[in-house]
Amino acid sequence: METIEILKLTSDTLFKAFMMSKHTNRFKARMIHLVTGIDEELLLKAEYQSTELPVKNKKDKVYRTDIVVKVDKHLLNIEMNADYYPEYKVKNSKYMNVIASESFETGEKYDNRFVIQINIDDFDAYGLDELIYEFRFMEVKHRIIEETYVSYHINLSKIEDLCYTNDERNELVNILKIFKATNEEELDSLRGEVYMDEAIDEIRRICRDKNIIGLYNAEKVANKVMNNRIDYAKQQGYEKGEEAGKLEIARNMLHENAKVSFISKVTGLSKEQIEELQ
Repeated sequence: METIEILKLTSDTLFKAFMMSKHTNRFKARMIHLVTGIDEELLLKAEYQSTELPVKNKKDKVYRTDIVVKVDKHLLNIEMNADYYPEYKVKNSKYMNVIASESFETGEKYDNRFVIQINIDDFDAYGLDELIYEFRFMEVKHRIIEETYVSYHINLSKIEDLCYTNDERNELVNILKIFKATNEEELDSLRGEVYMDEAIDEIRRICRDKNIIGLYNAEKVANKVMNNRIDYAKQQGYEKGEEAGKLEIARNMLHENAKVSFISKVTGLSKEQIEELQ
């Protein structure tokens, strides 16, 4: 069998390609079911989107979600978070609020969807050494839980240390190991279930796709350049060093004839901000 380099599924490019593929539908349905309890048969019929969240006016920041899933009365946002940064929790809360708001503001009547956010974190965001953190709105005095929103944070840094006796917990750990695999041997050790075999075969296909490899490499380079620019700007005392770094990267990418949509995806700048640089 052909030996290939296994690219990291924690990257934005690879994660979206993997999650948007119809060949991973059974894998996604099983994973989401084990995390949220949503019926697996419903999840097999789910609609997956990779989208930008709506903004109220042109000057508002564009929020990009990784994956939005519509299924029955549920609206899910699935995010891959490769790195921790101070604004991380605020960003994810804003994503959830905007998604919830959009479900009420579109169409001729209120949607009344149950909004769920699943954050797949390559770090322990809360430092309590849990595999999954679950957050809901709750009235503190009477412990009444508001069944409208729920947010899950999956701690990928925990999975290598876990050994469960509960069958479903073991199954979820094996599923999550796919996101941490760095070589073919690690992936092949997870084979067995049909949905796992399908997912692993799709990872191999994605990692051979020249277009995706190109986007993956561009993402890595852009992230390195951005980090260098931001560090330099902050060292110089610029209060808006991060924004300055992103704008400089956008200018360089425009010079190389990169598409505005791709620059927007890499930098997080709005299309209007990038077009103003042309």
